[in-house]
Amino acid sequence: MRFAKLTILILSIAQASGCAKIPSDSYCDIAGPIYFGDEASLIWLMEHDRQLVQDIVVNNETHAALCG
Repeated sequence: MRFAKLTILILSIAQASGCAKIPSDSYCDIAGPIYFGDEASLIWLMEHDRQLVQDIVVNNETHAALCG
């Protein structure tokens, strides 16, 4: 009985250790560039929501500068 409990404990630890990851929450892990589907989408957004286009450009430039 003692052997069975020890085996279960060892197997549980081995299985759990394979899944462990160091949490990362850096900007480059969380954020990413935003792409437009095509030029027509960009033109439509420029006419209807210019602020969104500006925010997307800032996001993409920030991501390029910090993450390469």
